[in-house]
Amino acid sequence: MCMTPLQILIAEKIIMLNSNESFDLLVVALNDNKKYKTYFERVKKLCVNNLYYVQGKGRLVFFDYIRKLKSNNLNKKYDNYYLASIDSRHCQYILSKNKNSNIFTFDDGTANIITSSLYYFNSKPSFLKRSGWRILGIKNYMKEIKEASLLHYTIYDGIPNIIDNKIYISLVSKEKNIEQKTSKVVSFYLGQPLTDISISFDLPFVKKNIDKLKLDYYYPHPREVSYPEGKFQLIDNPLIFEDYIVQFLEKNPDVAVEVFSFTSTALLNIMSLDRVKVTYIYDAEFFELNHRFYEFTKETFGIPYLDLDSI
Repeated sequence: MCMTPLQILIAEKIIMLNSNESFDLLVVALNDNKKYKTYFERVKKLCVNNLYYVQGKGRLVFFDYIRKLKSNNLNKKYDNYYLASIDSRHCQYILSKNKNSNIFTFDDGTANIITSSLYYFNSKPSFLKRSGWRILGIKNYMKEIKEASLLHYTIYDGIPNIIDNKIYISLVSKEKNIEQKTSKVVSFYLGQPLTDISISFDLPFVKKNIDKLKLDYYYPHPREVSYPEGKFQLIDNPLIFEDYIVQFLEKNPDVAVEVFSFTSTALLNIMSLDRVKVTYIYDAEFFELNHRFYEFTKETFGIPYLDLDSI
């Protein structure tokens, strides 16, 4: 059960690790874009039944979700369930169908390792809302799922997680992650929809900062609607950045990569790759709103942040 393209990529690794099992694939897309579809089409080839469902709003829409599960032969009891988004009602509905099943979890993203995230709290809906969800068949919430998880697959090696019993899986196979001698360094900026944080962090704000970096490439976020102009190359690619950069390194074995971003968590997912250096961009106003994130990533992962005013 997957909710993001990164989760689908991790699910692909889990399926390959458990190749003796037969899998069905459910993707509940938070928004419909080519990155979701690229990974769904890729991973569904490893599965028997599958469903790509674009999440709607409201409980009435949930009946359509249940109907599509049935029509795609997914509304049944399974021996084993694999999921990342333990807060999702779509996933909780499926888990509630069989209390005797085995539950395995994997990373949703940094929500699994940042202790201030909702995954570290066992909040439930109010009694009235729980009653409504129970009519639809939902009985298990985050607390029950965490307690039931037999094993957690994580891409963060050696970092505490929401589940104690965990196993590390790499986004790149060991034989491909071989250190090479490098003769060239290229730089990437990893985009984000920064106006979701504040309208102050608009296109001129991004341009003012990244102009100082003298970038080679700009890798946009799917929800960015406009991009600054510059001497860099704008990359239009259906892969998520974690997957793209692995393939870039494989195709360019003598090239090292520097990746800059404001607060993209993708940097945490690629920092262990050979020939990759990651750095967060510092801006006083932006830092004030996101200081916990900066402090956590520097303390836990040792990722530096760069004050561009010092350049």
